[in-house]
Amino acid sequence: MVCKKCNKRIRKDTSVCPYCGAPQVETVSLGQISAAQEEGNKKKLTGKQKAKRTIIIIASILAALILLGVGGCIAMEAWWNNTVAEDPLNEEDLGINQDLPQTGITNIALFGLDTRADSEDGRSDAIIILSIDRDHNKIKMTSIARDTLVNVENYGWNDDSRDDDWTKITHAFKFGGAASAVKALNENFNMNISKYAYVNFFEFSDIIDYLGGVEIDIQEREIAQMNKHIRGMVNKSNMDIEEITSAGKQVLTGGQALAYSRLRKIDSDVVRGDRQRTVIEAALNQAKSQPITKFPEMITKVLGICNTNLSMRESLEIATWVATKSPEVQNESLPGKDASKYAWGGNTGTDKWGWVYIFDLDYTTALLHDYIYETETANEEEAERLTYPRYPEHMK
Repeated sequence: MVCKKCNKRIRKDTSVCPYCGAPQVETVSLGQISAAQEEGNKKKLTGKQKAKRTIIIIASILAALILLGVGGCIAMEAWWNNTVAEDPLNEEDLGINQDLPQTGITNIALFGLDTRADSEDGRSDAIIILSIDRDHNKIKMTSIARDTLVNVENYGWNDDSRDDDWTKITHAFKFGGAASAVKALNENFNMNISKYAYVNFFEFSDIIDYLGGVEIDIQEREIAQMNKHIRGMVNKSNMDIEEITSAGKQVLTGGQALAYSRLRKIDSDVVRGDRQRTVIEAALNQAKSQPITKFPEMITKVLGICNTNLSMRESLEIATWVATKSPEVQNESLPGKDASKYAWGGNTGTDKWGWVYIFDLDYTTALLHDYIYETETANEEEAERLTYPRYPEHMK
């Protein structure tokens, strides 16, 4: 459905537009209902009654303020769960690894869709595992390259020319939505993810604009390609974006941040993942600089634009933890700087896969778990340097 005031696309049955705040249902004010009664009663009140009424009103306001912290969150959570959050994924069908340490670490899958139209149908160009690590007071982000070759269950079921389910991980979302994309992460990297959030081009831009932009250090070599992306988005999507005119630290608008996050032709998909994490970290810094009293409104606005199965309470707990504990932010990517020891990247020369990253998934999984849980299980001597077309054992 679309908002009655700003005409932006919003989730079905949303009662309040997350963009402009306009109500989407007809409401009747309590003041309107009792206006006639109040007008008549004013004439009958004595001075003592007026004083008593004033005391009652003040006491009521104070009580409401005291209860706002609890009641407000409960009411917002009910609104969130009824109108914003999607149905929770069926955890029994997500390939969750139950053997991971039961710690204060929560892993959330973040996806950025490549849709130019304002829709939720697309491949996940950005794939990030966001680890909320309360044990070590850290936020850890791990980018997974979109061209990583993984197994996506049932991917080839309706294609007679395909004899297996191996494909680029970016296709998992296009094939089966968030459930398929989360399951691909869990089954290929032995993860335990059940929570997710995803945005398309428009939603990403709106979130950054709502936060007031993000400060990014733009390099001279990035400007031309950024402006090429900006012109493309203006022409194809009618987005209002100004081009970048100079290098250096500057506050980017949502559209400019999107163009920055899409850069890869001047270097690589791995570096693009670095840029995406840079934007997320800048957005986190912008968000946690807000007064904690504004967190409920900010969460409602920002996550109301996202598509997520996080509850309001979970979102508020994470935001409060970030604001009060100031966790260290760490970044990693797969493939990483030592990828030549356990991965191969290149063009396979076939229409089936094209350009891909092929990992020794056992060693890569150990690296990922060591990073998230701060363990030491990866044995470099056991890493298998992969060369195409000799497939590793897990692909036979």
